[in-house]
Amino acid sequence: MLALRGMRVHDILALAAPVLLLWVAGPGPAAAHSSAQVASTPPAPVAAAAAASGLPPEAVLAAVRQATATYLDIEKARADGYVQISGMETNHGVHFLNVNAQMLSAAAGLFSAGRVLASPPMLIYVPTRDGRWQLAAAEYALPSSRLDTNPFPGAAWSEHEASCHYRDYRELPAPAPASCPKVHPVSGAPFVLFHPKLAIVHVWAWYPNPRGVYADQNPYLAPYGGVGTPEHHHGAIRSGPEIAYSEFNHRSSGVFLLVIAAVAFWQARGPRRRAWSAASAALWVAFGVYLFVRSDPEAWPWGPLGLRESLGDTEVLQHKLLTLIPIAIGLAEALYGGGVARRRPSLWLVSALALVGGVGLFLHFHEGRLHLDWIYAQHAAMGLASFAAGVALLLSRRAGPGSRLHLLWPTVLVLMSVVLLFYTE
Repeated sequence: MLALRGMRVHDILALAAPVLLLWVAGPGPAAAHSSAQVASTPPAPVAAAAAASGLPPEAVLAAVRQATATYLDIEKARADGYVQISGMETNHGVHFLNVNAQMLSAAAGLFSAGRVLASPPMLIYVPTRDGRWQLAAAEYALPSSRLDTNPFPGAAWSEHEASCHYRDYRELPAPAPASCPKVHPVSGAPFVLFHPKLAIVHVWAWYPNPRGVYADQNPYLAPYGGVGTPEHHHGAIRSGPEIAYSEFNHRSSGVFLLVIAAVAFWQARGPRRRAWSAASAALWVAFGVYLFVRSDPEAWPWGPLGLRESLGDTEVLQHKLLTLIPIAIGLAEALYGGGVARRRPSLWLVSALALVGGVGLFLHFHEGRLHLDWIYAQHAAMGLASFAAGVALLLSRRAGPGSRLHLLWPTVLVLMSVVLLFYTE
């Protein structure tokens, strides 16, 4: 406690940002299917995290029921970030993905059995005759290469092949996103998402299954039909996978920006060596490259669309141009950090880029036209923050040593990161 009292806000933020990055990068999502075991009657509820210590299947079942009981009401699941990403799959159900159970754990290897049990990345529902949704199971997934421990005693994890997802919730196997057909060959629905090869397992906590609690499929769901049942596709312009992907991109960008803000707070504490500008530059460039690659899953260089075809899409073009701004800011900082540019030109350039970014966010629109809706309101808030960032940068870097104005620039970056972290569609 004494050490904490001696720390300034900037120090705490600088230490907290990497921790937040790992926290948001919680257990990753996926798509469907696994293997069978013996069903049992669950005992009294136990802590979800304790299930990872080698408890029998009935204890795991009880832990999952305890962790997911609140989601018997599908509206609570939706409020917590679960969105529909599949149609009704035969003997399997309709999949809902939690965009808050982030995919970054797949890259970071942060899989934790206890954490996963307490926060399943997927829920499986079935639609009832009265128009409601019944919770049937929880589904867990992780990169197949990282299955070194099994948190579900007696369960055999199965492998789900790398797959292309389409707007009508259909899937096709493919080794890489660039190999996916641009549209589904049967339905003509456009490509929206790709996921790599995954290890998956189900826990049928809320629907009886004659094949066992960990079974891949449930014959009792056969009367509900399979993929292609029109009443479960709702005819939405944007599908659940698209919304999930967009929300994840915005929220992960918020974490990225929070780390940059922490470095900016550290720099604002006083005169720093030019090497700190080089560190800041690397973060800005990495941020821009990350956005450039991930901004549109169907577009070049990640998806099946080529460069010319991608830039012919107005929304994709807007995204790609906006992602060049953090790259340019990083290059300006690198020029100063390397002693190539004087501070004054670099200052004006970064400030101008922030203002241009604000204009771009105000003019950002989806589906070929401007929508005055919640999505636009959030982008307008980001635009205001970007304007404020440009002004704050001018004020703070023109101020004398020790001035509180030096804190304006990182403070505005924090505000923008908050908007991104809580972005919804």
